[in-house]
Amino acid sequence: MACKKGGFVCIRHDEVRDLTASMLREVCRDVSTEPTLLPLNGEHMQYRTANTANEARVDVSARGFWTRGQKAFMDIRIFDPMATCHRRISLVAAHQRNEQDKIRKYGVGTRNVDHGSFTPLVFTTSGGMGPKAKCFYSRLADVMAEKKHQPRSHVVAWMRCLLSFSLLRSALLCLRGTRYPPPPTTIDIAGLNYQATVVESGILV
Repeated sequence: MACKKGGFVCIRHDEVRDLTASMLREVCRDVSTEPTLLPLNGEHMQYRTANTANEARVDVSARGFWTRGQKAFMDIRIFDPMATCHRRISLVAAHQRNEQDKIRKYGVGTRNVDHGSFTPLVFTTSGGMGPKAKCFYSRLADVMAEKKHQPRSHVVAWMRCLLSFSLLRSALLCLRGTRYPPPPTTIDIAGLNYQATVVESGILV
């Protein structure tokens, strides 16, 4: 789960990224995956680990998610809580450490250069979710339920189910993945009835 050979650790977050972007397109404008951040023009970065490359990218961006008119940037990390670097700290501390790593890397640049907000979306390979990710998806569920006129509880259950399966597939990719390119996957949730989907699938609310 922590071996970087083959690039599976780096690509295992792709499905979660695409799923998150698909959900954001239902409620936000100007949603894109792998957007390029604006290049620096002499700005001072507070942290040495900040990404100062001209082609720096985050995973997802959307306009108007937290604040009307403002662009929100999100970057995803899926980490193995049983990795050597996390064994001597609690799970809560591991989540906080990974969130802070992302904030130090992208937070200052997105705030001072791109004039947007930054939210790290941190997950564990076993399905856990960091505090900021919980806040993000809770807000996303609220907006989706309001726009689609669906019960929030059913939207949350549907969202958790899809995220759980995405994380499960990302774990299987690391354990049993091959180097052959996977077939393209498309996620179409436009016009989806969340309540009917949850009830028909037998998902617990």
